[in-house]
Amino acid sequence: MKTAPSITVTGTASAPAVPDIMAISLSVTSHHAQAAEAFALAAASAGAVIAAVASADPAAELSTTGITLTARTSWRNEEAVLLGYDAETTIEATNLAVDAVATVLSAAVGAGGDALRIHSLRAEVSDPASAPETARELAFADARAKAEQLSRLAGARLGAALRVRESAHEPALPLQRAKAVAMAASSMPVVAGRRDLSVALEVTWELRSAGRPGTGT
Repeated sequence: MKTAPSITVTGTASAPAVPDIMAISLSVTSHHAQAAEAFALAAASAGAVIAAVASADPAAELSTTGITLTARTSWRNEEAVLLGYDAETTIEATNLAVDAVATVLSAAVGAGGDALRIHSLRAEVSDPASAPETARELAFADARAKAEQLSRLAGARLGAALRVRESAHEPALPLQRAKAVAMAASSMPVVAGRRDLSVALEVTWELRSAGRPGTGT
């Protein structure tokens, strides 16, 4: 069986994926000789931090992602000695406006004091599908332009697209991690950063005779 003539080209394109929201992971820790007291101290600190973050950015989405209470021990004279108890509550703050992050961090530090720990700061895109869609459209247009030029050089014209394969795709997430660029007296400046999403599409088109439009002969 004779194989129909075709042409395969790869189109590439990129689209910017600019973070417009951020997420912060925080925790508060406490230590006390009694378990109940350690737990109560952590609960109080967590409540203060949650209230401060909510006040600093009312659009923030807050969730408790972990609660632990563990015994602290030390090995002395070949036996474990109880030193007290450590309690920790982990809080996730998401959907933070980029320009509100510095205020949120300052508020959290002010409310949590020495009990506060900042674990991570992530830059995110509220609409992560938009950049890949734009890049794919541009990559397909690039592939078509190349294929049309090559088909003209070969004395033919393009027919229907027979196959499309995304041969390379750099995911939009995770994005470039946000960077704290300097320490100020009242707040920590934050830069969201940006990253270009690159896509490559391999497209196969049917090749038709230039002399007989609408047919494959």
